[in-house]
Amino acid sequence: MFLRNCWYVAAEAAELGRAPLGRIVLGEPVVFYRKEDGTAVALEDRCCHRRAPLHKGRLVGDAVQCGYHGFTFDATGTCIGVPGYDRPPVGIGGVRSYPLVERHRFVWIWMGEREKADPALIPDFHHNDDPAWAAPSAYLPVGANYLLLVENLIDLSHVAFVHSGTIGSDDTKASLEHDRGDATVRVVRTAKDIPSPPHMQRLGVGARVDMTKAITFHPPSAITILITWTERATAHPRTLHVMVLNAITPESEHSSHYFWVAARDFDIADANVTEFYRREVIKAFNEDKDMLEAQQASIDLAPGAPTVNVHGDWGGVQARRMVERLVEHEAPRDVAAQ
Repeated sequence: MFLRNCWYVAAEAAELGRAPLGRIVLGEPVVFYRKEDGTAVALEDRCCHRRAPLHKGRLVGDAVQCGYHGFTFDATGTCIGVPGYDRPPVGIGGVRSYPLVERHRFVWIWMGEREKADPALIPDFHHNDDPAWAAPSAYLPVGANYLLLVENLIDLSHVAFVHSGTIGSDDTKASLEHDRGDATVRVVRTAKDIPSPPHMQRLGVGARVDMTKAITFHPPSAITILITWTERATAHPRTLHVMVLNAITPESEHSSHYFWVAARDFDIADANVTEFYRREVIKAFNEDKDMLEAQQASIDLAPGAPTVNVHGDWGGVQARRMVERLVEHEAPRDVAAQ
């Protein structure tokens, strides 16, 4: 169940260079590289000759040459060379190309109908390259369906349990505000006078804080989380902010590409704080990975096993319904009717 007419993060911009990179996106093999002028390219990662992956080949100027039999494709996917021929034989068309946009230190790909690929639809991730914020980031492959990651990020009650030794603080009694718009789901968690998360205490934040987490979901799988901490019982209480940007790109029905950013507005010039924050978030998100992959394995054993919902699941339930509605609307009528 994938929505295709939308933008997904394909890679961090720094991942792409003059070496072909293969990645599965929405179940389709895609090869990425940069042309000599730096422009990013995305092509079907499957040679039209014998279906060998093009990322196993090499770049020849702005074209990619298959490493198996030397068929060569330009940046539009057109076959421009076949060994032993002056020009490609009639009927050899080439491979599919995909629209790409480089924005906010990410490379975004459109897997659907090319004519609908409007860059204005790309989610606002400007904190990732805003000089007023320090923004460590990383890529994490996760062996779980992308909607499990969406639910994990919308319902943050798990933080007190999964992340008790890293970024977690017990806010299980937080008040919740809910809102669903035409193209967003929003949950706000507000907790008063709770222990500071362990990683924030290690940065010198007061022992107790008021904390608000404003979580906004943009279908199919982009989530922003604005975290606000205000110190309590200190002579000069500070208010600190972290904006967590989350882009989840389906690899398959059972695996995902997870791209995250943890941008902060404090100590932004301190490289040591940036590296500390990056390490702590990587540690915490690997805790999520462990739980989500175990959850996916459990689901695979009994896909029809019942589940229950409680008040805190509202956001995840609404997000799933929104994605299901969009996928059904996008599907051809004969497919949707099946």
